Amino acid sequence: MIFDLSPNEQIIMDYFWERNEWLSGANMWEYFNKIGKAYDRSTVNTYLARMTDKGLLKKDKRKYIHAFTKEQLAQKKAEYILDTMYDGSLSNFLSALGGSKYIDTNENKELKEYLKNIE
Repeated sequence: MIFDLSPNEQIIMDYFWERNEWLSGANMWEYFNKIGKAYDRSTVNTYLARMTDKGLLKKDKRKYIHAFTKEQLAQKKAEYILDTMYDGSLSNFLSALGGSKYIDTNENKELKEYLKNIE
């Protein structure tokens, strides 16, 4: 799944989201060194290239930027899980999520309100 991030990919995405600007491989290499991860420049460039291939980053010449906001990526992950594990069915997902647990009154109200608002 393209949405699974290794720990280093997560660090890269978090940094892109924090900075919210085009960054070079050198910028990322400097950041990794700053946080105590002394990787070769080629290793950092390999991460950036793989993340571009996965569609997580966009590249323009020698600079990169995130392809999705943090919220957009979370939504894409959720949609992927819903589609691949629950046949796109929200009811199947909620049944699996709840398992044998009953929904309390407050959760029931919140869920009904949410479903009412998406109709």
